Amino acid sequence: MTAQFQYTRLEHQAKAVQAISDVLADVRFIAPLGIQANPHYATFENRATLVNNINAIRAAAGIKLGAVDVATTRTPALSLDVLMETGTGKTFTFIETVHRLHQQHKLSKFIILVPSNAIRQGTLKSLQTTAAFFAREYNNQKINVCNYSERTVTGFINAANAGISVMVATFQSFAGEKKVMNRRGVEANLFGHAKSYMEALAAIRPVLIIDEPHRFTGSTTLEYLAKFDPLLTLRFGATFKDDDFRNLIYTLDSLEAFRQRLVKGISVDTVGAADAGVLGGAAQSLCLQEVTGSTGERVGHVSCALPNGAKVRVALQAKDNLGEKTGLDVLRGYVVEKITAQELLFTNDFALALGEAASYGMLAEEMQRVIVARAISNHFEREEYLFKRGIKSLSLFFIDAVAKYMPQDGRPAQLRELFEQEFAAQLAAILAKPALHPPYRAYLERTANDVSRVHKGYFARSHSEKGEEEAIRLILKDKEDLLSFDTDLRFIFSMWALQEGWDNPNIFTLCKLAPSHSRISKLQQIGRGLRLAVNQQLERVTLQDTEFDAINELVVVVPESEGDFVEAIQNEIAANSLGKVGTKFDDASLVAFGAAPSTRVAQRVLDAMVGEQVIALNDVSGQATMLMSREEFGMVRQSLLAQLSGLAGMEAEHGQRLGAFFDAYFGGYSQIKRKSANAAVLHPRPEQFAKFKALWEALNRDAVVRYEIDSEALVRSILGKIESDFNITALSVQVKRTEHVHDVNQVEEKTSNYTVKPHALYSLAEFVRELSHSTKLTMATVSGVLAQMPAAKFALIAQNENRALVKLRDLMVWSIYELIVNKISYELREVRVKTALTDVTGALLETIPASACGVENFAIENAAVKRKSLYREAYMPVDSQAEKGTVTESTDECIEVFAKLPKINIPTPVGAYNPDFAYALSRAGKVQALYLIVETKGYDAQSELGRKEAYKIDSAKHFFKALREKGVDVRYHTKLNQDTLAGMILALDQTA
Repeated sequence: MTAQFQYTRLEHQAKAVQAISDVLADVRFIAPLGIQANPHYATFENRATLVNNINAIRAAAGIKLGAVDVATTRTPALSLDVLMETGTGKTFTFIETVHRLHQQHKLSKFIILVPSNAIRQGTLKSLQTTAAFFAREYNNQKINVCNYSERTVTGFINAANAGISVMVATFQSFAGEKKVMNRRGVEANLFGHAKSYMEALAAIRPVLIIDEPHRFTGSTTLEYLAKFDPLLTLRFGATFKDDDFRNLIYTLDSLEAFRQRLVKGISVDTVGAADAGVLGGAAQSLCLQEVTGSTGERVGHVSCALPNGAKVRVALQAKDNLGEKTGLDVLRGYVVEKITAQELLFTNDFALALGEAASYGMLAEEMQRVIVARAISNHFEREEYLFKRGIKSLSLFFIDAVAKYMPQDGRPAQLRELFEQEFAAQLAAILAKPALHPPYRAYLERTANDVSRVHKGYFARSHSEKGEEEAIRLILKDKEDLLSFDTDLRFIFSMWALQEGWDNPNIFTLCKLAPSHSRISKLQQIGRGLRLAVNQQLERVTLQDTEFDAINELVVVVPESEGDFVEAIQNEIAANSLGKVGTKFDDASLVAFGAAPSTRVAQRVLDAMVGEQVIALNDVSGQATMLMSREEFGMVRQSLLAQLSGLAGMEAEHGQRLGAFFDAYFGGYSQIKRKSANAAVLHPRPEQFAKFKALWEALNRDAVVRYEIDSEALVRSILGKIESDFNITALSVQVKRTEHVHDVNQVEEKTSNYTVKPHALYSLAEFVRELSHSTKLTMATVSGVLAQMPAAKFALIAQNENRALVKLRDLMVWSIYELIVNKISYELREVRVKTALTDVTGALLETIPASACGVENFAIENAAVKRKSLYREAYMPVDSQAEKGTVTESTDECIEVFAKLPKINIPTPVGAYNPDFAYALSRAGKVQALYLIVETKGYDAQSELGRKEAYKIDSAKHFFKALREKGVDVRYHTKLNQDTLAGMILALDQTA
């Protein structure tokens, strides 16, 4: 049986959905006239509420871009914008939004508009694969999905509004009077006596969801979008043209997505030559320098570097032969098919993007051979590692011509033959290794005699919509099977035509053999491989995994003609960063970020950083370039910020923002790097691990957290909170009367407020079910609370059911936490064999990724501390300045071994917990070791801990108590700023 994708709602996705939900809080919806239409609301009546809600959401999120614009009339419809970076689950988010809006406001008709057939097929697939997940989350509410066509649109229009109906279409489906959707007289029984499908769709007041709004900006498209007469327009995009935001309520830009580890890190392998005589980047290359002329008569001006070093420049029009123009036989297959303002296309599918060089001839073939070999090498470099962790590795090749992969007209497919030769050679070398993991060896041997099974090409055979749709369907049909070890296919060849609408979470190597269309950014080019990986159970590998960074890395192989691909990616991320944190920055950047009060003060900051050799400053442009790596900056961060915060004009808030600026800088850009030969690893020392093993096994016991709730005490606690904190105001309508408008000096305005008659969204049973679902309490407990509420408090629910539901949920959840905090217990079960330090047999791993322990490698200067470390390296991975201090303090003579721990994931009622440091201590006259677990917090007092943070620590205390009861002498302490490690150890000796 094929595995199904395992969906979980991630925090950033939940926040985006909640932001949309919050916009409509306290908005009064009116039942529709017909059973086919959506409920609606009176725009004038609710405008003030909508504006206030949007402003509050933006203020809480710190969003300043774009205006808040809510019309007082029915049109234009309210538009809300959500910015989410590619690969972070944008489609999942808007699908959940559909369910949430139906649940809360009974909205039932949704039209999802996408920019291409490829994306349409991907969206339909996502709606299909998420259906079961959202059915469970939303009380088994079914969703009916249709792919727009003349055959399906009538069913969508006439569907009753009791359930959710979604139609997916492209803008090509509706933008134009001749489109079927706009043709009049097509149907006699459409809702609202409409004379066209478009009129009928307008009558049902659909919610429009627009995917990638920057593709919906043409004048014709915008004209016909308005004809839908939507109740609400939701625009979800990674890019918005010219930052044209309309009520932007949620942002997750490129830099933040990388900083939060919501997408893979990127390493770039650039294939070029130090020896210009062999593979020199400039020799034997073509470049489209400029395009002149008007549409239909465009001329492409192409420079051609000849093998002898000379350069020629030719002007090309449609049907011109590049070989005839240049006199080079090798280019006679390059016949111009089309010239656009940004690109020149040849009939052999080769494309020249404006300003991008591309190799040709023998050089192109030799370069291609090296690039293919490097990509295969990168694949094998990580495949066994990923295989052992149950993750199938895939590689994606973008090529420039179908004929290079698929034989045509009796000509050999040179690229296919090249790939198979190189793959077979490297496979033989891998199989010759004696220490190969046996199951992995068997996996490889399955295809050793038929390497054609490991690769496949996906190409559109024609440019027609039907041809593209067939190709896309082939790509998406077996996506789950493709991720299984039972399927041999793991190298995919494609073209830029399939750039959008297809991705796979397990693309770990992306090889760029073709110049891309100029309209496709570098970030879009690699977007097919940015999603986080999944295992054989199709569960996503998230940051909770001990080896997240080592697993979630995309290696991109590009030719030298691409220029500095790393810098290009970083610049695009900077351009897509709403905070405008760029790889290069200046005084204006710091002021815009709030890291300095003025450019004059910002200049002082930059000058001081130059003096400390942190940055280089261009005296002409004023642009600063960082000289330090993330690790180097981390070592001086605290002292540097203290120095900069003390400069004239800098306030405390500016110093904090400056720290945030550099955290954003390093947090995002550190994930985009040039590929190095070796990633940072740690070598656990067997002799040190022996002193540590008993503790490690104890920490890696499977544990079940248990707690009992006194139902009567819980109900009393909740009722007490309801009595003191539960207050719900009624929905109201404000009416403004303006008199004497003809005389500006006599204008008078009067306002009156009217309470809206309460309207029920839920039956009592539905309300109880929703509250039970959101609090995880039984329906009996929830019913008991509602039954015992004072009558006056219970009556408040009817005034605003949505607001009451949220308020009661919060009161109940925190009552639960307060009651169980001292009643948690742990049932410790068997020791896990495979851990972050041991393999499936329990043997100590030779290496582990340094990133499994911390994001920054902190150099250990003290030789005594180095000797005590669990790891052979002269550094310790850390996550904060406070952890660096703890490493430095680890000098006590009774410390036998210590380490920053890889992730362990101790279960708690509020999420998994992972402590920071572990110590094995020796004590005079004692045979059994004493173990110390240290949680470092950069706070001055316990009261500064966040509620969730404090709760995890309190739960951990019960876990370690359970270990002590099992005979493991382990102590657990939280180390704040004023605490010293020596003091903690001394206290242990006094109490031992």
